[in-house]
Amino acid sequence: MGTDSKIKNFFLIISWAFYDLANQFFALNIVTLYFVRWLVLEKRSPEILYSLSFGISTFFIALLAPILGVISDITGRRKPFLIYLTLLSIIFTMLLGIKDNILLSLIFFGIANFGCQTAIVFYNSLMINIAPQNRIGLISGLGKAFGYSGAILALYLIKPVVLKSGYQATFLPTGILFLIFSLPCLVFIKDRQTTAKINLIYFLKKDRIVQTFKTLKKTAFDAHGSSGLMDFLKGSLFGLCAVNAVILFMSVYATKVFGLNETQVINLVGFSTFFAIAGSLLSGFLSDYIGHKRCLVAVFILWSICFLGGAFVRSTSLYWLIGALVGVALGSTWVVSRALAISLVPEAKIGEVFGLFNLVGYISAILGALFWGLILLLLSNFGEWGYRTALLSLISFMAFGFIFILRLPHRPAGIPNNKKK
Repeated sequence: MGTDSKIKNFFLIISWAFYDLANQFFALNIVTLYFVRWLVLEKRSPEILYSLSFGISTFFIALLAPILGVISDITGRRKPFLIYLTLLSIIFTMLLGIKDNILLSLIFFGIANFGCQTAIVFYNSLMINIAPQNRIGLISGLGKAFGYSGAILALYLIKPVVLKSGYQATFLPTGILFLIFSLPCLVFIKDRQTTAKINLIYFLKKDRIVQTFKTLKKTAFDAHGSSGLMDFLKGSLFGLCAVNAVILFMSVYATKVFGLNETQVINLVGFSTFFAIAGSLLSGFLSDYIGHKRCLVAVFILWSICFLGGAFVRSTSLYWLIGALVGVALGSTWVVSRALAISLVPEAKIGEVFGLFNLVGYISAILGALFWGLILLLLSNFGEWGYRTALLSLISFMAFGFIFILRLPHRPAGIPNNKKK
């Protein structure tokens, strides 16, 4: 590869990775922080309204993302979906900053969330257009490192706005920054080849939808064409149940068990995020070197260590160590899973696989949250030890996930699955 070609390829990789950074402006500022605070604290609306809006939008993501993934594989066109869904999210994010009506805002949020989360399916799929097969893990890690950097950037760029003008004032600049940072990917990353025009009306007919889900079922169960995919999805389902529970309730756990105040929790999250960046880059490099399967097994073991440490550590000085390990594990999880998914299937099935993988993620988020809530409900009289027991019990998910990941066929690092099959 000549010098010019290397420079061009590096530019495309960086352009692609910027999208991971860009969508964190929506994920952090809208989903996690300011929209729910505007709705509940400022507008005095019940939390159930936010839950319903998020839940309904997640249902449509789970329903349509696999279908759109199949369509993108059949047509060979992934970038148009990425562009349209990203712009949909950006436009309705900006509208949140203009309209003060609660019902309209809930609808706008649901649409924006649908656009952002569904677009990730096609963003992931486009990685094969810029990543050499023996560098998929490293480039996946680079993308996640950009993503966690984007979370920090989103937090501190918007912080002066919220302090000066309130929650709703953050929505418009969040949409604008989402657009600006996503432009390199939207402009410069191209589809490798196209085989057909996109005709959504044709694909959304009842018989085509049924056929699409039959195709997805065949992709998931076809051991010959997608070796180990079903075991990967099962392992991911169990592992992500635990991971999503931690993401949702880590700040509450830190307060209930370690007694951290709000400032200390923010500092701990920021500290963990820096280690997530390091984990993203390190795991990407290691997965290319030792193999994606072995690396994911190591990540599951690291999570189990985090749960054990978090459940039994008594000294508040040690929560920084637990926070660092959680950051490394969190950053590594998505990097290695994404690389392993790509290595398991032919190139023509990439869109379908990421649609299925995202579906597993949505299901695991629901199951993990319900499991955590039920454990705490049953142990509500035990106070701090109820939380410690809930965290310790997450090891059971990792154990089941570990079993399924071990069943995957081992493929030496840098050796891809059949690209064309």
